[in-house]
Amino acid sequence: MGRLVVTILLVLCLIFLTTCSISTRAAMASRAHGNLRRGLERAMRGRLLADGTASPPGGAVVPSHWTPGLYNVANFTIGTPPQAASAFIDLSGELVWTQCSLCRRCFKQDLPVFTPNSSSTFQAAPCGGDVCKSIPTSNCSSNMCFYDGPLTSLGGNTFGFAAADKFTIGTATASLGFGCVVASDIDTMGGPSGFIGLGRTPWSLVAQMKLTKFSYCLVPHDSGKTSRLFLGSSAKLAGGKSATAQLVKTSPGDVLNQDYPLQLEGIKAGDAVISPPQGASTILVHTVAPVSFLVDSTYQDLKKAVMKAVGAAPTSKPVEPFDLCFPKAGVSGAPSIVFTFHGAAALTVEQSRYLIEADKDTLCLAILSTSWLNSTELDEMNILGSLQQENIHMLFDLDKETVSFEPADCSSLS
Repeated sequence: MGRLVVTILLVLCLIFLTTCSISTRAAMASRAHGNLRRGLERAMRGRLLADGTASPPGGAVVPSHWTPGLYNVANFTIGTPPQAASAFIDLSGELVWTQCSLCRRCFKQDLPVFTPNSSSTFQAAPCGGDVCKSIPTSNCSSNMCFYDGPLTSLGGNTFGFAAADKFTIGTATASLGFGCVVASDIDTMGGPSGFIGLGRTPWSLVAQMKLTKFSYCLVPHDSGKTSRLFLGSSAKLAGGKSATAQLVKTSPGDVLNQDYPLQLEGIKAGDAVISPPQGASTILVHTVAPVSFLVDSTYQDLKKAVMKAVGAAPTSKPVEPFDLCFPKAGVSGAPSIVFTFHGAAALTVEQSRYLIEADKDTLCLAILSTSWLNSTELDEMNILGSLQQENIHMLFDLDKETVSFEPADCSSLS
């Protein structure tokens, strides 16, 4: 899974023509599976970098919004007095990080860079502490623990130091350990300054706030409205039309331990029922990848089923990198696509969530083959993208290791 997100990002830069730019070196870097991750894991096993604060008794709510590049971003503050920051919400992300001052090579961001010296509650991880000692790539300067290694979910190499400070994210306030980045080989992330990781790791936002459950509900990307991330007791479904799927069991050391993998039993499109090949049924729920990816044989079957169900002739020249597009006027009767997971939990994706406007008067299938990624690592892995989760309330129960979901008007939830 090391190059998963950076490869997806490079593909999506072509799709949405955003300003993202990643160097070749960054594109080949792994996503936080190197020395830094292993060192922090050893240091924080049984404890955290900072004393995380559980969410308020009534839970917490974090507003978020779509960017032009179709990523979900939340605004928050760090430090005392608070300094504004913004970050991608990364369901698989391992930790919270942001760019800090003293940057030698900062990527472009919309807000001013966080200045640690201006915060009275800022604490750098000391050189003699367990965290610093456990990071193989660490080095010390002025009793600050610096590291050099992959940290970003965009795959870029970063240089920074481990630290802790007060965070206010939506209605939640907590003292969190985070990565303070002072150099990277990323040119831009399109505005945000970092990432909020929700992965199953000791240092993610979820773990540091001692959450047993959280949920999110993404509004349609073209609605101009606000999505929401619910933390703790505020994370709950209305019930009635909800379904629940068990997470795929993983073993120690498995690269999927930080992710939220489900077992895909089948996909229904029109009259067609598609079963994934044996050994290629794992699907990751994702928030950084806007579009979904299916193993090639499953994708080819889905492509044929969509063409048959739509009935209209596809365009002769699809909008790159999509390979199935239709004139907008010809797809009014397109069916919903139904993903069925282990335990018969079914997630229905309506036409507007899988046929998106990629060009004027042209709708394209916002699902791609993993073969497009040109990575043997992903040949047998599927990904459920964020566009296909619009107006679906997704609930993650960490104790039960389940994902529950139900259709919802996400803009009306509070």
